[in-house]
Amino acid sequence: MPAQIPVDKPKVMSLKVPDFETIRSKEFSYKLFGSKITNSKSPLFQNFILEKQRLPHKYELLQSTDVQMFVQHISGNKSAGAKKEADLVFNGAAVTMPHKAIMADHVDIVDANAKGVGAINTIYVRFDEKNTPLNIGTNTDTIGIRDSFLYNSKDAVEKNIKNGKPGLVYGGGGASRAAVYALHTFLGCAKIYVVNRFAHEIEALAQTMKENGFTGEIVAVTLPEQAQTLEKPELVVLCVPDFAPSTNEEKTARATLEVFIQSPEKGSVIEMCYYPHVITSLYKDFESAGWQVISGIEPMIYQGIAQQVLWTGYAVEEMPVKEAIGHVYQSLKEA
Repeated sequence: MPAQIPVDKPKVMSLKVPDFETIRSKEFSYKLFGSKITNSKSPLFQNFILEKQRLPHKYELLQSTDVQMFVQHISGNKSAGAKKEADLVFNGAAVTMPHKAIMADHVDIVDANAKGVGAINTIYVRFDEKNTPLNIGTNTDTIGIRDSFLYNSKDAVEKNIKNGKPGLVYGGGGASRAAVYALHTFLGCAKIYVVNRFAHEIEALAQTMKENGFTGEIVAVTLPEQAQTLEKPELVVLCVPDFAPSTNEEKTARATLEVFIQSPEKGSVIEMCYYPHVITSLYKDFESAGWQVISGIEPMIYQGIAQQVLWTGYAVEEMPVKEAIGHVYQSLKEA
């Protein structure tokens, strides 16, 4: 379970506007710190965008469970006595499982996104008024989900915000927390339904997020009969692997989800699972029922785009997003 994490350490401070012109001229290596990440597509699209922007930066995998080694890496600026952007030896990093929760203890500031989810996936650097370099932990997984809906289903999002419809998340793991947060905070869903094989996992999710300041309503939906009685959502995020249900609990959860799939009110759904196959069984089921389905490649790319905004200062509109998405799709076809 993600830990309850403190926000904004130290409590009050003013951060300087970064000198991105200098940052863009320097060589930096952004490490993705995690375990079992050999198949990650992040270097593929991150380096594609960095190269298109003609930046002397690179993105690399750091497959390790050695947290202290990584802490030493991200502490390079303080060790070097950096006082301005020209002095930086570290400009940011990415964090994935199993380190997303524990790394919150090793940054100077934890922002609201990361606190709400209970985990960080991105570290970036800013200077305070005393010219001290600070490592800030955030969670751009939430931005990836938000922007995937906004750039693919803007009308559905605007309708959802206007009408205050509930959102739906399928699954109870770490990705589900980011989905719950994004649906509530950015996409107008005051109430979030969570369908999962085990009710106790939903309870743990709700409790942890509440402890970290989440104010939305999380509703555990555990049976098809219960789903039949509920107002139907139009924004859905699927956060489970592409496996056929085998246990009784999994079959019940899938039958519960089917009630929402067959709802006469269709909307947009993000299928977070995209590897090894972009078109999963749930992708097919939702699409054949009339939903607009957004593949998991898009939130993966948009969360990475959000990282580059923080690292390089370029806006989303200045980056070759569509080209990067096409590049990843092509690589998966060729795999």
